[in-house]
Amino acid sequence: MSEESAIRVVIADSHEIVREGIANRLVASCNVEIVGQASDGYTAIKVCRSCRPDILLMDLSLQRPSGAETLSKLRSTLSDMKIVVLSSDATTSDAFSTLAAGAVAFMPKQARGIHFVNAIRAASEGYTLLPTEYLAEFVSLRRNITRTGNIYGLSPREIEILEACTSGQKTKEVAENLSISVRTVETHRNSIYRKTNSRSLSDLSRIVNQL
Repeated sequence: MSEESAIRVVIADSHEIVREGIANRLVASCNVEIVGQASDGYTAIKVCRSCRPDILLMDLSLQRPSGAETLSKLRSTLSDMKIVVLSSDATTSDAFSTLAAGAVAFMPKQARGIHFVNAIRAASEGYTLLPTEYLAEFVSLRRNITRTGNIYGLSPREIEILEACTSGQKTKEVAENLSISVRTVETHRNSIYRKTNSRSLSDLSRIVNQL
C-alpha cells in the first residue's frame, strides 16, 4: 500500500515568526508539506497560483491587497483549494462573511497549536471548523439577514449613508444628497459603527464590499 500523500499547505501571514511557528507545529503533528509562505496578499496569490496547494492558511489582516480581497481573488481562480482563515481580533460578522466568501474554516490566531492541526485535518477531509463561541451569534446574524437582508442588521437608510460615506462624500454632502440633516447623518453613522463593530473608515469600506 502506497504512503498517503502529504497535504500541501501555503501559510500567509505578515509575521515570519508566526509563519514559522505554525509551519513547525503542522509538520511535527500531521502529514503536511509546506510548499510556500507569503507575507502579503499579492505574494499569497502568486505563490498559490504557482504551487497549487491543497490548503491555504491565511491571516485575514493581510495587506496589499487585503485579506478579504485576497480570499476573493483566490476563490475565483483556485476553486479546489481550501482556505483556512485566521484573525487576531475577529468578530462573529467577520467569521460569517469569511465563510460566506468561500473559506472552509475560521479561527483565532491565539488558538493552541493542536487547533491549527485540527483545522488542516478537517479541511483536507472536506469538513469545516469554527469555534463554538461563534455559533450562538451566527443564529443572531441569520435573524438579521431574514429581517434586514444583511448580517449587520443595517436599515436601508443606514446602507445609503454607509455607501455615501465610503465613496468619499463629506457629512454635509451626504445630508444634502439625501435631504436630511447633518445631525441625522451623524446619528446613523454612529449606529453603523456600532452595529458593524467598525473603528475606522477603512473598516466601513470593507463592510460595503460584504453587502
